[in-house]
Amino acid sequence: MIDRLTHRFRPALPALSQRNFRHEIVSVALMAAGLACIDVNVLGVLADKAFHAGPWVITIIAASDSVAHVTSFLWARWLHGSDRVRSANALQFCVIACVLAVAAAPLSGVGIAMLVGLTILGRVFITGIVNARTDIWRANYPRDARGLATGRLTVAATFVIALTGLSVALSMDVRAETLDAVGLGWLHGHAFRVIYVLAAMVALMGARVFSRVRWRGRAAQMKAERERAADGAGGASPRAMWKILKRDREYRRFMAAQFMLGWPNLAAVPIFILALKDHFSLQWTQSMLLTRVIPILIPVLVVPMWGRLLDRMHIVRFRSYHSWVFVVANGLMAAAFLSENLVLLYVARVVLGVAFGGGLLAWELGHHDFARREEAASYMAIHVTLTGVRGMFAPFLGTWLYASLDPGWFGLAADGKGLGAWTFLVLALLSVWGAMMFVTLYRDTRHRTRGRPGRD
Repeated sequence: MIDRLTHRFRPALPALSQRNFRHEIVSVALMAAGLACIDVNVLGVLADKAFHAGPWVITIIAASDSVAHVTSFLWARWLHGSDRVRSANALQFCVIACVLAVAAAPLSGVGIAMLVGLTILGRVFITGIVNARTDIWRANYPRDARGLATGRLTVAATFVIALTGLSVALSMDVRAETLDAVGLGWLHGHAFRVIYVLAAMVALMGARVFSRVRWRGRAAQMKAERERAADGAGGASPRAMWKILKRDREYRRFMAAQFMLGWPNLAAVPIFILALKDHFSLQWTQSMLLTRVIPILIPVLVVPMWGRLLDRMHIVRFRSYHSWVFVVANGLMAAAFLSENLVLLYVARVVLGVAFGGGLLAWELGHHDFARREEAASYMAIHVTLTGVRGMFAPFLGTWLYASLDPGWFGLAADGKGLGAWTFLVLALLSVWGAMMFVTLYRDTRHRTRGRPGRD
């Protein structure tokens, strides 16, 4: 059955990798239904429209994904010397429990507190899954096919996440009269709960399928990690990560460029939801389409393209091209909100989806072009932890710029406080800075990063 479902979707892989990919593609697709329910964009719309939460609550929800990344080094230490498949599987069940708890949250102040807490907890568990999965991917898929293989896994996940988010919105847009006509009037304002329960059941099947994945080289890798731990050299401790940053100048510069490029994108998450409400009167479905469905569905079309490009070049060179797509997306969003042009806003979100397609692959795999296998977990922990650091301030700074900063400081006239739609232009200019840092890094390291990646 799995063979028939995945035959046309499988990339060309060695025989030993094919079996793992068959199980993983099915698991990823099913588990994504649960992940969608803990997605910060989906929960942001839910908090705004169903729970009627304030702007700073939406900002906390938006920040929770990145804040959870700060726990990456703890997960790296916990995973060190352990079976990555079993560990990831246990965390998948924890995420499913969070989904069911959100489904039970009341539409009140208590429910808002539950929503915030469960969002943070769910994202922490997902951070652990990411740390475990990147090691599995490195072991199971060869370097020259890894981008394409993980790209197709990402395509499957993003499609289901988009479909689940859209299902939540469509269910909430059903009119009360229609529900009353079929005897389901009690679901008005609560229909998301049904979708969440169904999504949890689908994700449960995905977690069971994932348990069949095998981690190639498992015994040798676990033995090596435990021996290094016994010598005091194992795990991704803050000290070990700091030593890597001091030693590896190129990776340090890469992380700095990533930091500058990434924080404007994180700052845009909560203010996009707020700007939609301020500039357009949209129902659930259009809000969800713009907030989550389009930016995550477009990668279904472009991830294979980005994957083939990443397979042919070093991550530094890849980022020197790819980063500019984020610049264009932020600029188009500024133009769309300032002109209140809904069509242009849809175009901006499509461009953002194209950027996310490459960003997903670069985020998951980029550190492997710098790290030796035994240090891959530490390199990933550095990357994810720094993502969390910028996530601790970026969404809050974005909301402050949008809603609280006195626009008179910049010579702008406004009816109320905050830069409003001009904030997106500020973010676009900061994205230019980040893109230029990648260009400069590639120029300085061209002799080492021009050809095919050297690390495996």
